[in-house]
Amino acid sequence: MTGRTRGGFEPTGISANRRAAFEASPGPKAARTRERLLEAARVVFARHGYLDTTVELVVAEAGLARGSFYTYFESKTDLFRHLAAVIDADVEQEVVKFDRRRGGDAIDNLKMSNRNYLAVVRRNADLYRLVEQVAAHDPDVSKARLRSRQNHIARIANSIRRWQTNGVADPDIDPAITAAALVAMLSGFAQWQFVAGDTYDENEAVEALTNIWVRACDLRSDHR
Repeated sequence: MTGRTRGGFEPTGISANRRAAFEASPGPKAARTRERLLEAARVVFARHGYLDTTVELVVAEAGLARGSFYTYFESKTDLFRHLAAVIDADVEQEVVKFDRRRGGDAIDNLKMSNRNYLAVVRRNADLYRLVEQVAAHDPDVSKARLRSRQNHIARIANSIRRWQTNGVADPDIDPAITAAALVAMLSGFAQWQFVAGDTYDENEAVEALTNIWVRACDLRSDHR
């Protein structure tokens, strides 16, 4: 049984079973095909926007049969959510894992973390633009954006608490509110810079943004 959506059919049955099999044990050939569809979708979404993108356009860009699409994705919406997850995966890899390090100087680590975050937004500017588009009319995407922001704030708040415990940050600042303000500054700057068209030197931006964080937290070098 099938149902038609703006992006095309959403088959169940055989296609659903194939998707489950792929998720359980993705072979190298299947993984390459899925990646090919994701790369094609990224191109098509950037070219046509979310609303005007269809499954037909994506499979044509990928050079695959329409049936192949449903082996890996339920619908255009499912495809978009997998593609948007690239952002979170990139942040996890480039920023979160780096922040989990406990060695090194707090200010040096902060500067590298900020540099990594700006690089993630620069590399994924097309996806950030797409998420903004979809969030305007999809409450699930809007909630996912809020969740990502809250996770980012919680991570920074934990860093501030750690700095306070280590005696290298102002013990009187509120970690959660300070983190929320600093995250808003950093993410807002990054999106204006790479998504909306502002133009600042990236190295100078990293220095300036880090200095603002340092002053806000009264963060001090902990070189021994």
